Amino acid sequence: MQRKSRQLFEIISLLVVVMMILGAAGITGVRAETSTEQEIFNMLDMPEKPETLTVISQDIVTDPLAQTVEKFEQEQGIEVEWLEYPSGELWDQLTTSIMGDDTFDVFYFSGSWQAELGAQGMMLPLEDIAPRELLAELEGQYFQVAVDSLKAHDQLWGLPIVAATLHFFYNEAMLEELGYQEPPATWEEMLKMSREAVEAELASYGFFPGWVSAHEDGMVWFDLMLKLHDGEWMNEERTEFIFNEESGVEALTLMKEILDEGLVPRAALEQSDWDNFHYFLAGDQLFEINWSFIYPFTVDPEMSEIADEVGVALIPGITRKSYTVLGPNGFGISPTTRSPEWAFKLMTYLTGEEAARGLLTSQHGSAAAFVELYDDHPEFTMEDYDLIEIFGEQMEYAGFRPSTYLTWYSEFRDNIFTPLMHEALLGEIEPQEALDQAQQQAQEVLESEGL
Repeated sequence: MQRKSRQLFEIISLLVVVMMILGAAGITGVRAETSTEQEIFNMLDMPEKPETLTVISQDIVTDPLAQTVEKFEQEQGIEVEWLEYPSGELWDQLTTSIMGDDTFDVFYFSGSWQAELGAQGMMLPLEDIAPRELLAELEGQYFQVAVDSLKAHDQLWGLPIVAATLHFFYNEAMLEELGYQEPPATWEEMLKMSREAVEAELASYGFFPGWVSAHEDGMVWFDLMLKLHDGEWMNEERTEFIFNEESGVEALTLMKEILDEGLVPRAALEQSDWDNFHYFLAGDQLFEINWSFIYPFTVDPEMSEIADEVGVALIPGITRKSYTVLGPNGFGISPTTRSPEWAFKLMTYLTGEEAARGLLTSQHGSAAAFVELYDDHPEFTMEDYDLIEIFGEQMEYAGFRPSTYLTWYSEFRDNIFTPLMHEALLGEIEPQEALDQAQQQAQEVLESEGL
C-alpha cells in the first residue's frame, strides 16, 4: 500500500493519533473470497484492471484495514494508494479534491455527509455502478440501521464499515463510594448521583459533553437530548421543522439548567467530544457520554487512572427508555474515478468481514457494522470483548440526525441551529425564542430549496 507524504509534523501528529486510538490492534486471519461473493460479483461487467486505485481515508482506520488492503492487492493485482487524514481535515480534503477534478477512486465518509455530497454530485450512487440484486446481497451483511444511515433521497451512497454509537460510561468505584451498586437508568437518577459526587468532592462535575457551536458535536448532543424527550427534528412528511415544540424546549432548557448548576463545565461550550474525555480518564467526573472509540483509552492503564473501574450501560432515559446517536461511517465512490467497477470491488473489501474483524478487535467489540460478528460468533465472545453485549443492546435505540436527508445540512448546522443553541446556553436568549428563530430560518430555506 503506497502512501503519499505530507509535511513532517503532520505525519508525526498522524502517527500519534493512530497509535493512541488504535494501539496495537490488528486483523486476524486472511479470509478467502467465498463462492457466494464470487457469484454475485459475476453480475458486474468488469473492465480492464487499472494499475492503481487511490483511497482517501480517515487515519484511524488505517491499521485495522491494512491487511485487507494487502489482500486486495495480492488477489486483484492492483496497487492501492492510501491517503490518510485526521477527522478534522477529511471533509475539506475530499471536497477540494473533487472540485479540483483530482482523480481518486474510493473515500471514507461520515454518514452525515452523503445527502449533501450526493446532491452536489460529489459522490456516485451505488445503483449507478452495481445491479440492485448485488447491492441487496451486500446490504444483508450489515446492521440494517447502518445501511439506512448511508442512504439519502432514495439512493444508497456507500457501504458501512463503522456503526459507532454514543455510549454511557461510568466510574464504578466512585459510584460505589456514593453507595450505588447499579448505574442510573434515568437522567433524574443520573443528575442526582452527579450532584452527590460533586457535593462529596469526589468529582468536579457529573459529566463533560461537547456543546460546540458550528460543529457536529453540538448537533449530536441536541439530537440526543431531543430524542430522549421524544422529540423530532421534522414532521413525518419532512415538510416542517418541529424541533421548537415542547420536547425541544424541554431538551434545551435542561441543557442550560445543568450547565448553570455546574453539573457540566462551562468548557463544554468550547471543547469537542474528541478533546474532553481525558477528564473522565483522570477520575475527575462520574459519567461520560461519548463515542465508543474512547473505550480502549478508558481501560488502558498507561492512559487511564480508572482502567479497572470503568462500567458501560445503556444511555439513561428521560421520556424514552434510552436513545443513542448513530455515528456511521462507510466507503463511497468518487465521481472522479476512472474505474468505477474496480473502485466498487475495492470498496467491498474495505467493508467486508475481514475489515470488520479488524475494527471490532480494535474497539473491544463495538463499532463494526458487520452483523454476523455479533450473532453468537465463537471468536468474539462477551468474556473477551467487553462492549459486544451493550453495543448490540444500545443499537436498538439508535437514530439519525437530519444530516441523512438535508442537502444543506452544513448551512443548517453552522449558520442556523448551533449558533442560536449557543446563545440560549449562554443565557443571551430564552430557549423557546432560540428554537423559534432557528425553526423560522430553517423553514424559509426548506421552502425555497427543499430538502
